[in-house]
Amino acid sequence: MEKLSIVLKQLRESRNMTLEELAKKSGVGRGTIGDIETGKNKSTVKTLGKLATALKLTNEEKNKLDSAFLGRNITEIDSRILELNKRELSQYEKTMEEASLFFNDETVSEEDKQKMVLAISKLFFESKEMNKDKYRKNKDK
Repeated sequence: MEKLSIVLKQLRESRNMTLEELAKKSGVGRGTIGDIETGKNKSTVKTLGKLATALKLTNEEKNKLDSAFLGRNITEIDSRILELNKRELSQYEKTMEEASLFFNDETVSEEDKQKMVLAISKLFFESKEMNKDKYRKNKDK
């Protein structure tokens, strides 16, 4: 698994952007971006979201950045992610973004973070199925 600092720098450089340009486009301070790229700061999901938008990342690149942030390949968490439509994927990403606030606490072990991500992902898909069942029952009435 690549480190967040390396992934972000590679993505920025692949777009021939300077730190200053990325800072201006993203609204994130140059020093903050520099700290992330040097590994001095791990960042937050919100900041990474701003950087991803400014870099105009593809879904694959965004997954790579998110995986580096979480320390685990997020597409391996649940293959059902690949089957989500655009709206469902947006809901999933929002759910995971809000849940990732737990990851900002350095006292949480990597193993516990992975368990939490798996549990939240499982709950997302279970609630999705419950909503489908509810819709089907209402439709049959």
